[in-house]
Amino acid sequence: MSDYRLVSIKEIQRKSLLKNFDCGIEKLNEFLSRYAIRNDELGIGRTFVALNNSNHILGYFTLATAQVAYQEIPDECKGKLPKYPIPALRIARLAVNKELQGNGIGKWLLSQVFIKVVQVSDITGLYLIIVDAKETSKSFYEYYGFQRLVDEELSYFVVIDTVKKAILG
Repeated sequence: MSDYRLVSIKEIQRKSLLKNFDCGIEKLNEFLSRYAIRNDELGIGRTFVALNNSNHILGYFTLATAQVAYQEIPDECKGKLPKYPIPALRIARLAVNKELQGNGIGKWLLSQVFIKVVQVSDITGLYLIIVDAKETSKSFYEYYGFQRLVDEELSYFVVIDTVKKAILG
């Protein structure tokens, strides 16, 4: 995976690269080309782009803060949690170039998300990673251990401690 590198959206010099990205889902393409930079400037979400050695966009993800209502967390994961909103980090977007899907780039992007989340959890309260999956991506998240939130068809979560144990051993 050393052929990939992750950069902040702010580091993309040629905006035409953003417009040429196509993951096969127009809303995700449009977000990258029209809203990602502005959202980053406003502090709404941070977008990171995977580039290859030729500076072609392989994929991207966006992270944003969030919270989850105590009632949405399955009973087996509540443990000693307080009965108020639980701090989380949301994978707001994650997309892979449609010509490269199935080649491990999504897995690599998710690993980069996990690294960033662990870093954030070291400096602030954070209990969950959440994602609102698309119908086409829910099996991807399930494969990597995400569980459904209560009464939410496409909203998934994973506990930060689970990620830390996987990354840090």
